[in-house]
Amino acid sequence: MINHLILLSEEQDLHVTDGKLISGHRKIAIDTLGSIQCFSAGCRWSQTALELLVSQCPVIMSRWDKQQKKWKTFSLAPRARYVNPTALWKLCRLSPQRATQLASGLLWTKVCNQHEMLRSFDPRLAEKPQLRENSFNRILRLEASYARFFWPRYFAALSTDLFEREKRKATHPINAALNYGYGFLYHALEWQCLASGLDPTVGIIHKLRRSRPSLACDLIEPLRCTVELTVVRHLDDLQEPRRLAGHFAELFETPFHYRGGKFRLRSILRLMVESFARGLDGKEPFHPFLLHARDACL
Repeated sequence: MINHLILLSEEQDLHVTDGKLISGHRKIAIDTLGSIQCFSAGCRWSQTALELLVSQCPVIMSRWDKQQKKWKTFSLAPRARYVNPTALWKLCRLSPQRATQLASGLLWTKVCNQHEMLRSFDPRLAEKPQLRENSFNRILRLEASYARFFWPRYFAALSTDLFEREKRKATHPINAALNYGYGFLYHALEWQCLASGLDPTVGIIHKLRRSRPSLACDLIEPLRCTVELTVVRHLDDLQEPRRLAGHFAELFETPFHYRGGKFRLRSILRLMVESFARGLDGKEPFHPFLLHARDACL
């Protein structure tokens, strides 16, 4: 059984004894944890607890910034006990052609996934957007233009008076929930990249920037639809941190179709990162997450 821990109380002392995380009279086995979300600024962690937890699962610290009106999140990165030198060498020496193929695949899959979700709202839409040539510049322009097509229809399906996506200083609970969900997911991807021996700061779409996991930002693109579906399915719980965090923890255990099988999302993150590492040289195909029509149902 996998547990997802959500910490809300302001005053907690957390330490580890006999492989169990202990806070007061409550105990939980570390090897059963799938993720940790901490909303409390008053938690006191022992160094041993932090070292053991970050090697087990993503540990995400969150707080609501009242001035900027946004969730601020950061994750604890595990020590790179395992490094995949072959994959790192291939990633840093990608040919322009192969980098374009991988980047195009991620962005094109993102657009297709969002369109599949819109079709669950309105079956009259065409099956997928039209793309004349599979070039990176065309897909970048398609992604930008499709965002202007997608967000008004997405917000209209939620029966709200919201018409635009607010990435920063979100004033609407839906935008704030989307921002938190994206942050939660890319921190989990950053952790998975490190667990698979990859450097999450070396990306192919997003440029290198200090303290930004560019590779995690790349790989999250086809997975954004899972956050958007979670927000649609739990509209009534967007302003309550306890329930919001609970639904995103449940998202990790939600089964989705992937490569002919059905897996929990936390397993899909691992499989997709491993597929990316194997597909860097082009000898094996890279399989980004493709949303199945059944999974897009509300």
